[in-house]
Amino acid sequence: MERPPTKEEVLFDWFLGDSKEILAELKSAIADATSVRDGISQAKVELDATVQTATRELVTAHRQLALAIRDARAANADAAQVVAATGKQAAAAGVVQALPALGICCGGSALVGAAIAAFVVHWLA
Repeated sequence: MERPPTKEEVLFDWFLGDSKEILAELKSAIADATSVRDGISQAKVELDATVQTATRELVTAHRQLALAIRDARAANADAAQVVAATGKQAAAAGVVQALPALGICCGGSALVGAAIAAFVVHWLA
C-alpha cells in the first residue's frame, strides 16, 4: 500500500497546478495583448495614410477654390467695366438724342408764350 502524500507534497502539487494555470492564462493574455498591439500599430499606419491623403485633397481643393475666386473676381471686374462703359455710352447717346427734342419743345413754348403775350398786349391796347 502506498503511503498518503504529506502536507508539503499536497501543497506543492496544489501550488504547481495553480502555477500551470496562471502560466497558461498569462500566455493567453500575452498573445491577446500582442494581437491588440499589432492591431493598433496597423490602425496607426492606416490612419496616418488617411490623414495624409485627406490633407493632400484639402490642399488641392483649397488651391482650386482660390483659383476659382480669383477668376470670378477678374470676371466681375471685367463685367463692371463693361457695364460702366455701356452706361456712359447710353447716357451720351440719350443726351445727344434729347437735345434736338428739347430745343424744339423750348422753342415751341417760347413761340406760344410770345404769341399769347402779343395777343394780350393787342387786346389791352
